[in-house]
Amino acid sequence: MVLAYKRIVLATDGSPSAETAEHVAATLAAATKAKLTIVHVTADPSLARDAVARALRIAEREGVKHEVIVSTGDPAEAIIHAAEEADAEIIVTGSKGLFHAEQLIGSVVRKVLTHAPCDVLLTRARDEADRPHGSPPYRRILLATDGSATADRAAHKAYALAGRLEASMTLAFVGHPKTGELVLGDTAATIGESAPVGMLILDGDPAEQIVATANKEGFDLVMVGNKGMTGARAALLGSVPRDIAEYATCDVLVARTIAQNLSEIEQGEGGIVATGDHKVAVYRDERGKVTTLSAKCTHMGCTVKWNPAEKTWDCPCHGSRFAATGAVVNGPAERPLQPTDL
Repeated sequence: MVLAYKRIVLATDGSPSAETAEHVAATLAAATKAKLTIVHVTADPSLARDAVARALRIAEREGVKHEVIVSTGDPAEAIIHAAEEADAEIIVTGSKGLFHAEQLIGSVVRKVLTHAPCDVLLTRARDEADRPHGSPPYRRILLATDGSATADRAAHKAYALAGRLEASMTLAFVGHPKTGELVLGDTAATIGESAPVGMLILDGDPAEQIVATANKEGFDLVMVGNKGMTGARAALLGSVPRDIAEYATCDVLVARTIAQNLSEIEQGEGGIVATGDHKVAVYRDERGKVTTLSAKCTHMGCTVKWNPAEKTWDCPCHGSRFAATGAVVNGPAERPLQPTDL
């Protein structure tokens, strides 16, 4: 089974609307015995202590290991960089009001959601009585799936999380009933024949149906792969997960489902393969030849992402771009990506 989250980044500006994210991150860290990294981005570091004071109190009350990182500059880039440095498996952030009361979903949140090197959990602001206190943050999880390989990875993550939180899990497919029966059966089989999961087959627009079902049935978390609802060739953040993140009234966890196996990378494509304790940028050319490079940008060490449109490796932190073979295309990086073995 995929292990539940062990390294969690909480992005907070200390505002009232960020308080729910602080509670969720701390109780999630307590439930999974994770280390919590609290990230605050500010133009005035002298104000940071007050901004993170509440998050620290909540983390200490929940008894989780924690650290604080204060950054300046572009908020989204700083959060992404902190997640890279912490080798985080998930970023928790409020979906509304993060950094000067952005609208749902604001530009900072959208950039984090699109370029994060890990899963992203967007929390909705709740009243004090509805926030988790000393207990797991979720009891009912709805996983949206289309049966693709990437969606199956999200299913593994959802099942591991549900098990750790002792939450129920329901699989949802939007489409033809016969196809839905096959997809949901196969998905359940991939996470274990005896997995205690519910199943829903819906009809209509995928995002609209998932959002409506979550609201009507009272799910407190919707989980979806960043590609899993639109296919492996889609943009990094497909339209369905983006719309679910935008319009669901409950919390939404967008699972990063990048390629994890060499066999999944087709000719003319690239992807990040996790191997051991490091990540490898893998490119398979049109003839099938494989190039393996360190996925760390040579500028500041952020993990590069494959750009299918340009067929380049792009750094989400500072904009460096590398050719498929690792050569520098655009700075600020000056050195090519380094060759490495899988």
